[in-house]
Amino acid sequence: MLPVQTIKTFTSRERYAKRALGLGPQSREGSTPSMASAWERLLPRLIELTDIGSAIRLMSWDQAVLLPSKGGPGRARAMATLQGFWHEKLTSPEIGELIQELVADDSLDQVQRASTRNLKRDYDKATKVPPELVKEIAETEGLAYQAWTEARPANDFSKLQPHLEKMLDLKKQEADALEWENERYDALLDLFEPDMSAAEVEALFKDLIAGLKPFAEEVLAKVPDKPSFLSATYDSGTQMEFSHWLVRQLGFDTDAGRLDVSPHPFTSAVGKGDIRQTTRTIPDELMASIYATAHETGHALYEQGLPEELLDLPVGTFPSLGIHESQSRLWENQVGRGRAFTTFMLPHLKERFPTDLNDVTPDEFYQGVNDVRRTLIRVHADEVTYNLHLALRLELELALFRDELEIKDLPDAWDDAMERHVGIRPPDAANGVLQDMHWSIGALGYFPTYTIGTLYAAAFFAKAEEDLGGLQDDLAKGECDRLLQWSRDNIHSKAYLYPAKELAQQVLGAELSAEPFLRHLREKYSELYL
Repeated sequence: MLPVQTIKTFTSRERYAKRALGLGPQSREGSTPSMASAWERLLPRLIELTDIGSAIRLMSWDQAVLLPSKGGPGRARAMATLQGFWHEKLTSPEIGELIQELVADDSLDQVQRASTRNLKRDYDKATKVPPELVKEIAETEGLAYQAWTEARPANDFSKLQPHLEKMLDLKKQEADALEWENERYDALLDLFEPDMSAAEVEALFKDLIAGLKPFAEEVLAKVPDKPSFLSATYDSGTQMEFSHWLVRQLGFDTDAGRLDVSPHPFTSAVGKGDIRQTTRTIPDELMASIYATAHETGHALYEQGLPEELLDLPVGTFPSLGIHESQSRLWENQVGRGRAFTTFMLPHLKERFPTDLNDVTPDEFYQGVNDVRRTLIRVHADEVTYNLHLALRLELELALFRDELEIKDLPDAWDDAMERHVGIRPPDAANGVLQDMHWSIGALGYFPTYTIGTLYAAAFFAKAEEDLGGLQDDLAKGECDRLLQWSRDNIHSKAYLYPAKELAQQVLGAELSAEPFLRHLREKYSELYL
């Protein structure tokens, strides 16, 4: 899931508010007037914040999907104005006073306590960052994203370089304003993966890479030539038609969302009943389109699964991007690349692409979609090598924030790190440092959440198989309902009632580790290739 808009919005609409405030038939006995007053006075302010945030996300979605190229500067200014307005509203002294009243009230129920906790966390962070810095970052994001859309096709890093230099400086200022303790990167990582430090992430990656790198090399040495159907040419329109079929098959409610095309796939929760996802089509990369769609559908299913009665409260969101990413990776890899679902999916692809797929057997297709290669592009990487791409991004981000690397040296540093981690050197910037949009939109500290999500996904899916029994039989028939309901019950319905680590402990009975994912890889790819 790309951070086209990472603003968390907080509202409390009338229906839930009456119950929470003690004004409706489900009111709690003993609610104090001060408690009701605090919530009552907070409601219109939260509604304003959520509506402004919704407008910003809609503008951001439009920027990625529909905006004419010459509209970039104007859109950047408009979004910066709205983000500055949002920040001003959130950091008002009145909201701070209301939070203090709620914190002091010991009669709050679970939802109210968690809502207050979440709102206080974001208020405390927002009040530390000067409004003018918020606006400058937002405007720079808009201009830098526009520059990225031009720099990558032109294979010209110089078009993006000055924007990244400014962005890095601004994000360092933001980190300093947030008052980091051990190192700057902690402050930015905490925006995406709360309560996780750079030291924890480095340790997690160290354990993962220690087990992953030798296994990847072992598999890469045994992989046969790439099947011809993987590089055949497939009509883009038919690819999109299949993607529309796939999102519905996985459980996406198309009456409460939509699927479009953008340069880089992403999902945005624009508002209630309006979850927008995008994919992309590449004529000679059918699998890239299919699995980008499956990935984003996982994000979209999470957003559609958040409890409606919580959506307008500070708990009506997700606890971390790692948890969110677990849902996208689960549907992309554990389901979408599993033997059961690929066997189900193949006949539906043959209907649409008979020329190139009619003679492909289920075993050939399963091996093909799990083809392991050293690839230049992260989003095209297989399960085995994907996290090696994330390791190099973490390494570079840490170097940037530890003042060990400058933006001007980033292309060469990228190429060196790719060769070291993945074993392949990019021929140009378009296939190297320019491939991702993240840094252009200020998402520094975001990349580790992809790996965190991958590790959660493997553990969650293993637990679902244990709890449900017969899950592979379901998926072989294209039946995703039981797995989706398990995710609804154990993850989606919990929204942000609990911090990510606590939620994972509840579901798994264990802390996050690399072992479930490494076990998944060993079992699956040893059968395929070793």
